[in-house]
Amino acid sequence: MIKKILIGIATVLILFVGIAFLLPSKTELTQSITIQAPASHVFEEVNELKNWKQWSYWEVKDTTINTVYSEPSAGVGAKSSWTSTDGPGSLTITESEMNKAVKFDLSFMEGGDVAKGWYTFEAEGTATKVTAGFLLDCGMNPVLRWLGFLFIKPEIAKSFDHQLAKIKEIAEAKPTFTVAISEVNVEPFFYVGISTTMSPQDQAAITAQMDQSFEELMTMLAKAKVEMQGHPFCLYPSFSETSMEMICALPVPQGAKVPSRYPVNEVTQTRAVKAIHKGDYAKMMDTHLQVDSYVKFKKLEMNGAPWESYATDPYKVKDTARWVTEIYYPVKK
Repeated sequence: MIKKILIGIATVLILFVGIAFLLPSKTELTQSITIQAPASHVFEEVNELKNWKQWSYWEVKDTTINTVYSEPSAGVGAKSSWTSTDGPGSLTITESEMNKAVKFDLSFMEGGDVAKGWYTFEAEGTATKVTAGFLLDCGMNPVLRWLGFLFIKPEIAKSFDHQLAKIKEIAEAKPTFTVAISEVNVEPFFYVGISTTMSPQDQAAITAQMDQSFEELMTMLAKAKVEMQGHPFCLYPSFSETSMEMICALPVPQGAKVPSRYPVNEVTQTRAVKAIHKGDYAKMMDTHLQVDSYVKFKKLEMNGAPWESYATDPYKVKDTARWVTEIYYPVKK
């Protein structure tokens, strides 16, 4: 009887191993979805690991997951590590191409096999084709081949269904911007300025006040023999539909020797949302509204007065279509 049992066990093992080698040596799966949003809306969800908890299938499937993140938590080298009742794991971004692809290594056990994962983003007109991929090389390991065939591949397919649908929902809900908007670090700089409170509705009066203020400041710097250190700009410490404070300013060196009635002020080092406005100043309000929408959507907190930096001299360039203005909204990090 024992001999028969042993022969039976041996037969099962032989079949288990034999069939395993008939199974694929690699567990591989790709799945795509079309999202009605620009690639940037999707890329930022995948490239920033802290965003994954909003759409990850595994966060829903296993509520015991506790995840920690590296700093920085986005881009090449960013890593998330987790523990749960199912065991530890980690994910490390190995490649990150802006609005094109994010690739990463996945490990589901301490010192275990490493799988490859990726998301690619391909523009299709105003939409984006997003493809999720997974690859685990099972090699000659019969157990891993069976696990890949019976459990891993079906679970990865479920995760793709969930995650691509959630990413689509998130990306398509984001506001779309018609101007280039980014987040930048601004180094400290110094300036002299003239402050005026006036109505934001009177464009002619605003233009006249800017011309007068900049002419006065430039004349003062010329007499003081101080060189301007960048583009003229305007700060807006307060703004409402009926009243605004506008400071027309010129950047100067720290400690510039100027008349006392023009004190040298500082814009401290800050993080800022930056937008590029191209065209007539009269249409700049739309760009401001888009920046304001970006700040609110990203749940950022303002950290000072916004300003407009005039990269084009309108007296030298008459074609308003060629005017470039940089708009900055300082925010807390």
